[in-house]
Amino acid sequence: MRVALCTDGVFPQAMGGMQRHSRLLAEHLARGGHVKLTVLHPHAVGIFDPALGIEEVHIPDIDTHKLYIRELWRYSDRVGKELERIKPDVILSQGFCVWKGIDRFSDRLIIHPHGLEMFQMLTRKERLLGWPFRAGLRYMVRNSAVVISLGGKLTGILQGLAKGSDCRVVVIPNATEVPQVPRDKGQGSSINAGPLPLLFVGRFAFNKGLDVLLAVARRLVADGRTDLVRFQLAGDGPLLEDLKRDLPPNVALFGRVDDAQLNTLYADCAALILPTRFEGMPTVVLEAMARAKPIIVSDVGASGELVNPHNGYLLPPGDAEALSQAVVAFAGRTAEVRARMGEYSFARVNELFSWPVVVRRFEALFAELVSGARR
Repeated sequence: MRVALCTDGVFPQAMGGMQRHSRLLAEHLARGGHVKLTVLHPHAVGIFDPALGIEEVHIPDIDTHKLYIRELWRYSDRVGKELERIKPDVILSQGFCVWKGIDRFSDRLIIHPHGLEMFQMLTRKERLLGWPFRAGLRYMVRNSAVVISLGGKLTGILQGLAKGSDCRVVVIPNATEVPQVPRDKGQGSSINAGPLPLLFVGRFAFNKGLDVLLAVARRLVADGRTDLVRFQLAGDGPLLEDLKRDLPPNVALFGRVDDAQLNTLYADCAALILPTRFEGMPTVVLEAMARAKPIIVSDVGASGELVNPHNGYLLPPGDAEALSQAVVAFAGRTAEVRARMGEYSFARVNELFSWPVVVRRFEALFAELVSGARR
């Protein structure tokens, strides 16, 4: 079974959640040995380990100095010409990679739009800027055999786009590497000594809800509960300098961290906290669950697939009062209860969101498409 994975970039040559997903999915598909995989990407060929047997096809990259949406259209034209040459049995397109001339591939095309940020914009200006992307995605969905949803609230959005067409919405979640036992078992012995460390990992931008988190931090200081929890912020982004200027005493700002520092922060935190305003299926939540951590997160995107009362708190986005109540309630739980919450996180991510489990679902979908085409 010949599968073409079409990407606009592969991690770490390109940064982003979709680009990281492209790399890990390609590597796990290749290791599975059930497909002959070709990856189309804009980098110099040879980014994958040759032992994996992945064929790589270079696609000239977009011009970042020109109109982005038009450049995506032109990039998809170049991808389409290579697909005509390769003639794969199944095509999996990440984002907008297969667009121009899409009808040539409709019967074997799977579109994976990931987080659907263009449907979750907050301001009028953002929604206006997102209109071409919404229109483009609707066109692609209606001319594909399958569109992938990460689950949760994202499924309804895609069902609306596909309505009246032959496209099916199939739920396949994101995934993470899950060890046989939690990575941090036996570590983090200082978690229960002093303020509980609550870790935020993400881009320092308005949509991540950092203003809501800081409002809770300041409320705790005003109430004389400075030592209840300690918020640890790891990441980078446009709000970094603003955060540095006015930081409450119960907040520690780490900024951008490398993998070793991030692993230490994960190990030593009591829970992951992510008060995001919109999201797909947050990779940081999956990573924290693989480390047996409880989760405090907004009920957006597909986060409801990951978190329930057994392993954390699912909260209305942008609600400082709800977040404050969840933080205080979590801090009031015993160490034993918090440990059980973490164990539930680990069991859930291992059962449903590990790479071997998710790759099997992709392989089954590929086989189904090929079988249908042959019939």
